[in-house]
Amino acid sequence: MNFARPVQYALAIALAAGAADAGAARDDDYLRLLDRFNALATDPALGSHAPIAMDRARLALAHLKEARRSEREHWIYMAERRIDSARASAEAESLDGQRVALQRENDRLQLAIARRDAEQARAELERQRLQAQIRAEEAENARREAEAARVEGAQAAQAAESARAEAEQAKRMAAAQARAAALAKKEAQLEAALSGEKPKPATAPKDKAKAKPKAKPAAPSKSD
Repeated sequence: MNFARPVQYALAIALAAGAADAGAARDDDYLRLLDRFNALATDPALGSHAPIAMDRARLALAHLKEARRSEREHWIYMAERRIDSARASAEAESLDGQRVALQRENDRLQLAIARRDAEQARAELERQRLQAQIRAEEAENARREAEAARVEGAQAAQAAESARAEAEQAKRMAAAQARAAALAKKEAQLEAALSGEKPKPATAPKDKAKAKPKAKPAAPSKSD
């Protein structure tokens, strides 16, 4: 009986050591998975995504921490799967958020391009309007110049017509003066023939007008 007592002590120590080793292993699995979860939860890019999946992983870790030895393998598996699922969901949401952000950035760039194109179109319209205005002003100036040239041409034609009329009038006056001179000469010759005097040389009409009063007194000698 005294020999059996040390054996029992040895078995108790061995069982206690085994229990301590099992507890250490249990803590190692929990701490390993807890570190994985904490790394995901504190990730700046992923920690704020997939809150439901994150809660499920956190719950699995809580069950693992309190699990009995017969349930540990199940909850180790469940915690690992739920942490993996939470990471996948968070990465998917992050990628979707990046896609949405890129889409918004693309929309912003498209809006900026549309505004730039619209501004260029307005500038081109204004340039065309100014060119049309300049062409209209040039056409109006050309019309005015043509009108001025037409008026100047009409004035020149009128001046030419006046000059022609004056020349024609001068020609008629010259013809009338020549005829008057011829008639004056003929009259002088007839008066000279009637008075028995030699005909005097014909003079210009203005000289003839001065000589006429001298020839008139001879008329009464014809009645004698």
